[in-house]
Amino acid sequence: MALSFSLGMKQFWNGLGQMQAQGLYWVNTDSQEAAYRLSGQVLEAQRGEIPVSLFFPQHNLICSGDKNRLADDNILLTHLHKYPRQTFYYQHAEGKKAFLGLPADINRLPAPPASLMILLLPAVRCQEVKDKQLSRWLSEIQSGANSKGAALLIICFGDGINAVKSRLHLFHHNIYGLADLKTDVNPNQWGISWWHDSLGAEANTLYPLIPRTNGWEIQKDGASSASAQTGDDQWMLLAERSVLEGAPALSGRWFLFDGNDALTERATHARSATVIFALAGNDEVEVLARQIHLLRIQRGNGLKIVVREMNSSLRYVDQRLLQACGANLVVPHAARLSNFLTLLDDLQNLTFTRHVPQDIDVLLDSRLPTHHKGYLPLPVFCDVMRDIWDHAALATESRGILISLRPAAGISPQQAMSLCSLRRDGDILTVTERHLYLFLSNCQVSDVENVLAFLFNLPVKEVFSSQTFWSHELDIQTEVRSLAAKPPMANPVSEAQPFVAHKSEPLKRASVHQPVPITLAVSDTPVINTPE
Repeated sequence: MALSFSLGMKQFWNGLGQMQAQGLYWVNTDSQEAAYRLSGQVLEAQRGEIPVSLFFPQHNLICSGDKNRLADDNILLTHLHKYPRQTFYYQHAEGKKAFLGLPADINRLPAPPASLMILLLPAVRCQEVKDKQLSRWLSEIQSGANSKGAALLIICFGDGINAVKSRLHLFHHNIYGLADLKTDVNPNQWGISWWHDSLGAEANTLYPLIPRTNGWEIQKDGASSASAQTGDDQWMLLAERSVLEGAPALSGRWFLFDGNDALTERATHARSATVIFALAGNDEVEVLARQIHLLRIQRGNGLKIVVREMNSSLRYVDQRLLQACGANLVVPHAARLSNFLTLLDDLQNLTFTRHVPQDIDVLLDSRLPTHHKGYLPLPVFCDVMRDIWDHAALATESRGILISLRPAAGISPQQAMSLCSLRRDGDILTVTERHLYLFLSNCQVSDVENVLAFLFNLPVKEVFSSQTFWSHELDIQTEVRSLAAKPPMANPVSEAQPFVAHKSEPLKRASVHQPVPITLAVSDTPVINTPE
């Protein structure tokens, strides 16, 4: 009875090239061609000594048309002809329902003990189900394989494999080994997130590959090459190019990348390096938060993640979000390059200690108390304010500040509102007969004066005669209840009048007066000569 099954990777000197019996293994590949090639490599490595069952998607390269189907000398076809009693091919249907029913279908198939199952799975199938459904699916398919004494290798391919990989880290208790096969880089790479063997486990290791006729083999001295890239990388600095303000790499320890996406891709293979992102604007916060969260969940607490603000646009709540997602340090725009480099030196030898939730949506949901922006009628304004305090996922210390502004004599609240420009989601305003009310989300008391000066086109002290603000939760709720009791104003904001083009008329020429001769007399009264 076989205790392990080979992956067919040449030059592997340890258990990383083996799959244990009754184990579930998952490999992500960047293309369908690589997935079929890897399955052929694993099939060839068994040499017909054990039964192997392959499960192909409905649109596969074996049953497809003559143009796309595999060549007759492909290992998947030649092995089937050479070992017909040890090779079993099946085709599974498409769709979410068929995917969820796959464990039951496999469990009903006859399979001899100590066999190997290989499932070719498009990544889109995993994206169609939620985390709870995927967890149940993994548990069921693992139990089915274990009951048959078989090892199961799932080879996932197609668009979305990075998203699939990030989800699989939640199910490390089900999956014995998780790896990635990348063929779009030179040399090709075999990246191991974790892999269990008979003696222990290895994680976060990268091996360069050399393509061969059927599959790949590990490059000689691959372990040392991988160690140079992802092992002892404590003093390595991976940075987005703009954080150095146009300067080249400062030393051999610096590696610059064109954009945060390329930086994230490289950082997924780092262990304890310093990763420096650039934040150009407030609209990039959510994307950057997802990238930081992915790295922190996948690579652990040894990675040092830094964000440098390239323009003065980061809000307090955004900084808190980035730190909650796993950033060690957020450097403000006001910091000079020399100060920024000093902060990086102070960050070395430190380990990230804060807890990061697995579900980033919880963090993103608490970023803003509301997604409304700008003017709201008084009843709607009060409803939105009540919803803010019913939002259970929000931070408890401060949701924002409510401000009441009374315009100076001769200025109506509607006129004062036209001077205000709200640019952030979560900042709302309304008007009453005598006051303008502003709610500034996640605003600190110390920043009220500067924020008002930024929002209004004219000096606040000249436009408004008085101002009052409430920062405590109970005070804000009391004032909102008082506002809700007021009757709504009739047409509080005048609507914009449509533009009507006036018909242009030809210019009329003014009448020209004829000059009249005047004779000056000795007296003060002029004498006017009129024609007889």
